[in-house]
This record gives sequence, structure tokens and C-alpha cells, in this order.
Amino acid sequence: MKEQKKKQLIAILLLVSCFISGFILFSTSDKNTKRLSSLTEADSLIQQQFSSFNISEDQISVSTTRVDSNFSRKTYFVGLPYRFSKTQFHAEINDALYPFGMQTPAQVTFPQKNVDIQLLYRETVIRTISLQTDPELSLQQNDISLLLSFDEIPKSQLISQLNALAEPIPLVLKIEQPMQVQALKKELNGQYPSLIFWFQNKNGNDLIKTNPKAARARLDRLQDISPNSKVLITQNKASPLIEKFNRLTFVDASNAQILHEQLGKKVFLEDLTLLQSNTRTFLALITGTETTVEWLIEKLPDLKKAGARIIPPPRINL
Repeated sequence: MKEQKKKQLIAILLLVSCFISGFILFSTSDKNTKRLSSLTEADSLIQQQFSSFNISEDQISVSTTRVDSNFSRKTYFVGLPYRFSKTQFHAEINDALYPFGMQTPAQVTFPQKNVDIQLLYRETVIRTISLQTDPELSLQQNDISLLLSFDEIPKSQLISQLNALAEPIPLVLKIEQPMQVQALKKELNGQYPSLIFWFQNKNGNDLIKTNPKAARARLDRLQDISPNSKVLITQNKASPLIEKFNRLTFVDASNAQILHEQLGKKVFLEDLTLLQSNTRTFLALITGTETTVEWLIEKLPDLKKAGARIIPPPRINL
């Protein structure tokens, strides 16, 4: 009798476990899988990718093939400049469509390197995107420069994240005295390829702006102990003040857009986006924190997709 009760208890526990497992599976599948409401939604997702890569309507033509009375298949023919990354586009659209249960097998045609991407949904090709090289198009790129300023050397993890970007984004380190330059360079020990130094007073204000006489003395000393160092200039028309320091390199941030964490993520990202079309400046001076670096890393792929190219900041010619 006791043995029979044990078996019944085990059976009940197994049944309960099955219900729990089924509930977890159902809940997980529901969260991670989206449903494609219509083929129009697929078209909308495709258009979003075209927009994010800055592909204009003039570059796109669409043909429609009727498969049967209920279904028509669209083919998007997209003309692209030679240097456009078709591989990156394929990867991005795959990431966007995969949550809807779509697959994106592709075929490359040589020597043109055209790429035909099939949108496969429930074992049916519902759309085709044909990425074709157009020799008459040139890749439009907007040059922007980014600077990250810190009160002290950032943590190793942050430096590793920035190095992984492989972009010419200098670290701007704030200093009061020239002797700090050698100490900071020694401490970094070549961990980051590009350093710029920004002279500040004790109150954290730009020394060249607030006390030009003291700034000249410290620049003179810096030129002696650490020639070829880079120094940030935020003052307009600073050439008369710095013209004799020809063994130093001066970086012009006089028209830089200032970005910082207090702006909030939404405004920070919007300002970065607008930098590409800003007619006044193409340079942003970002107050470096773990948060702003995280936001920058998040936004950088979108900027590059839209045609942004990161270049070193401008220098002042002496």
C-alpha cells in the first residue's frame, strides 16, 4: 500500500513538472518570437533598414511577380556605390527579421559582387532584395570627429572597449601641470594610441581661456619636457598665443559641441546624430563616463550605417 502511494506521488510530481515546463516554454516562446501580421509589415521592416543605411528612394526600384491569386512576391532592386558594405546590410536585416521567424539566405554573384537576399517565411520566399553595384554612384560620407575627456585615466575595461572600436577617437586628459603629462603617459604605457592634454586651472576651467599668461609658461615647460605632445585648444583665435610652441601639436576644439551624461540619453544620441548634418561643427567633445561611453558604443554603428566616417580631430596650423 505504501509502495502504491509512493508511485502515485511520483506520478503527480511528474505531471506537475510537465505543466511547469510547458508553461515556461510557452512563456519564453511568446516573448522571444514575434508574429508577422502581414506582408506589409515585412515591407515596412525592409524600408526601415534602407532608411538606417541612408539608401534613398532614387536608388530603389520594385517589381512584383504574381505567384497565385492570393500572393504576390516583391523584388527590391537596390543600386549601391562600390564601397557600400553589402555584407553589413545583410547582417543587419537578418538581425531585424529573425525575431519574426524569417530567414535570409543570400547568394553572391561574381565578379560584380552583387548580393541577392531571399526573405524566407514559413518555407516560402516572400521578398527578395537584390543589392547591385552601381558604378555611377559614389559613397556619400560625412566626416565627424569625437573626443572623450576624462579627469583621470579611465579604467582598463573602458580603455579596452574604446580600443575595440578601432576608431580615431582620442582620450583628452585634464591636467594642471606639465609634469603630469609624462606621468600619465608612463601610467598608460601605450594602452591607448591617441592622447590629448587639456590644461585646466584649480577650478576645472580652461587655463588658456582664463589665464593666458600662466598657460604660456606651462606650454613652454611642456615643450621642453615632452615635445610632440598634443594639447587641446577650446579658445577661438588662439594662434597668437600658441604660435611659438612649434614642438607641440594643438587640436582645435573651439567649435566643438559639448556632450555629457546630464543631457540624458535621448538628447545625447540625437545630438550625435545631428553632428553629421551640422554646418557649424563636425566635432563633439564628450565628457567621458561609463554611461556616455556605453551610449557612444551603442550609437556608433548607426552613425556609420548612415554614412558617417570618424576622422582625427582638426589641428591648428602654426
